[in-house]
Amino acid sequence: MGKSPQSKIKAAANNPYVTINANSTDYKVQTYIYNSKGEIKFIDSNSFNGLLFETNYNTPFLLGVLTVNDELNSTVLNKVDLGENSPFSELNSYGDGQEFIRIIVKTKSKEKFACDYTDDVILDKMFVTSKKLNTVQNNIKLVKYYFADIVWAHFENKNKEWSTDLLNEYKLKKVQMKRGQSKVNSGRALKHILIHFSGDDNIIDEDRWDDGIGKVYYTLPAQTPAFTAIAEIMKTYVSSDESGGILTYYNGKFQLQSIRSSINKIYKSSRPRTASDVLLSKTHLGDNFGGAIKIQTNDNRQSYSNKEAGNILGKDFNYIPVDNSNITFIDTQPDATLNTLNKKEVTQFDPKSKQFTIHSGEGTLTAVESKTGLESLPDGSDNKINIDENTVFSNNKSKLFKMTDSNTAMYYGTIKLQKQLFESLTKANFAMPGMIDMSANKFLYMNIALNNKNKFAHKIPGFWYITKNLTTLSKGTFASNINCVKLDKPK
Repeated sequence: MGKSPQSKIKAAANNPYVTINANSTDYKVQTYIYNSKGEIKFIDSNSFNGLLFETNYNTPFLLGVLTVNDELNSTVLNKVDLGENSPFSELNSYGDGQEFIRIIVKTKSKEKFACDYTDDVILDKMFVTSKKLNTVQNNIKLVKYYFADIVWAHFENKNKEWSTDLLNEYKLKKVQMKRGQSKVNSGRALKHILIHFSGDDNIIDEDRWDDGIGKVYYTLPAQTPAFTAIAEIMKTYVSSDESGGILTYYNGKFQLQSIRSSINKIYKSSRPRTASDVLLSKTHLGDNFGGAIKIQTNDNRQSYSNKEAGNILGKDFNYIPVDNSNITFIDTQPDATLNTLNKKEVTQFDPKSKQFTIHSGEGTLTAVESKTGLESLPDGSDNKINIDENTVFSNNKSKLFKMTDSNTAMYYGTIKLQKQLFESLTKANFAMPGMIDMSANKFLYMNIALNNKNKFAHKIPGFWYITKNLTTLSKGTFASNINCVKLDKPK
């Protein structure tokens, strides 16, 4: 795939847009489909049906679907004379993988110190179209355009040779090494393949990149997308603080940070040392903070607590209200520690020494708790991992096999169990006004307006890890559905 052509459309106030009224707010939506030949089509109010945006903790990319009305085959029979000076034209599909979508979403907001209204830009981004699907819903013919971050196409569609040998000095010196003995650092291998396929030397956020201590030897099979190699490298990644890694893509750059460091940077609280310092105490939120919600109940009585988790943002913070009827809690399955969260025992075979080593003490919930950084969350010293260790069926375990001479193999059980927490601990699913930036792999703060709390309600206040965000923008609707998981609870 070549570089995407520059859109002729400028984000100016006089450009056409579709108005969406939702949540008592008017949103301006400008959607353009264009291709490498410079053909551009504006999706007007007659064609626009809706937009769906998705972020998921399993992928660093922003994905989505643009749904267009296709009555009278309007998407293909768009031969309209728009005049010589119009930036728009008829749009044709050429099947060359270079069809793009630009989406601009704005809302009117009044400046604090001015009488004029200005537009706040919620989203202004270009995407690559990955698939187009014709369908019928409620007797209406539609075309769905599936899209992703433009850089996604490089890793999905490019066919290039790649091996960790490209990083290895032995190949440069023409020294022959046996297969599997010329391993390289996993973080550096991941960095290399991202640059190699994207063609962008500046695509790595060096300030938020941890090479880690894991090692890997891998050759990408012919005619195989780079995503295959990326997934294999991530399996071998061990962070510098002996934790699993999270690969993200923000502001046009990739970040690789450990789960532990992500938790450590959510917030910093400058606690008062004396009574006179109380008014000066502040909470500093990290760039992985996605927002804060407060669950609204019919209990109007005031509740006071000396727990940090319930007061971390203060009573004057601008919470997003979520009615209790719009949130669903799913507690841990009763047999979670018997299958998904059971002990992970790693059997390591060293091909150099021809010896087996069994790592049985690392893939436990106790080990995960010590390497995940939960102590840096509010009330950390009084909290624990959000599940209890299985003592009755403690011999229940999964066995993993690793053929490597790397001493980082001992951490693989811990990391596998650590990542399974995101699917197995207490979850919450709720609907709220549209917020694309409350994306997966960030944390949200949750509290509840409830005076008398049972044991479950006591573990609600605090930070929750976002695993999924589905945001819908259509006529009369701008809403997000958020999935998140709570990693800690009171002891």
